[in-house]
Amino acid sequence: MGSEIEIKLGIPKEEDIAKILGDSRLARDFGEFSVISMNARYYDTKELDLLAQNYVVRIRKENGANVATLKKRHKELDSGVMVREEWNHEVPSNSRMKLSYFTEVEEELEGIVGHKELVEIVETDFIRRILNVEFQGSQLEMAVDHGKIISQGQEVPIMEVEIELKEGEAEAITGFMEEYLQEYQLPVEMESKFRRGVDLFLK
Repeated sequence: MGSEIEIKLGIPKEEDIAKILGDSRLARDFGEFSVISMNARYYDTKELDLLAQNYVVRIRKENGANVATLKKRHKELDSGVMVREEWNHEVPSNSRMKLSYFTEVEEELEGIVGHKELVEIVETDFIRRILNVEFQGSQLEMAVDHGKIISQGQEVPIMEVEIELKEGEAEAITGFMEEYLQEYQLPVEMESKFRRGVDLFLK
């Protein structure tokens, strides 16, 4: 189990995606973006019992590897930076979600779900472009995501930037944003991809 510390920024206009990816200052200071194709499927009961307890579970395919992830929201800082507990386990191809993947908290999860069935409630399908950033003595990962969220036959677009702390101090996230992204006027996105998908699921 580890902690995920990150901030999510919305990209209001599609043309700004190309501007950010082609930003000469980012290229000069940090190099080129790498590209990953991602597809994630999120599971819960039809009544969203796990979400009610701040748990989110998914299986994400990342360039051929399948990773089951469990997240639990821990807190949200005033700056919009989110802190979450996270568990990750590689699983066989084409697996459905099993709470037994998360042996560390399996008993607690089983207590929440009981005898109810886990069903797929949200899918995300997007291209992630990643830039490894060393800033103010900390290691960050900047990801630019472009794709779609799908639930109940409905879709909404994904256009956002995520900045995640890999090592160091969380203050480096806001410092990096002010130094390199301020000109784009990107709003803090308070809702996760999954939460936006849940809004579709509940329609």
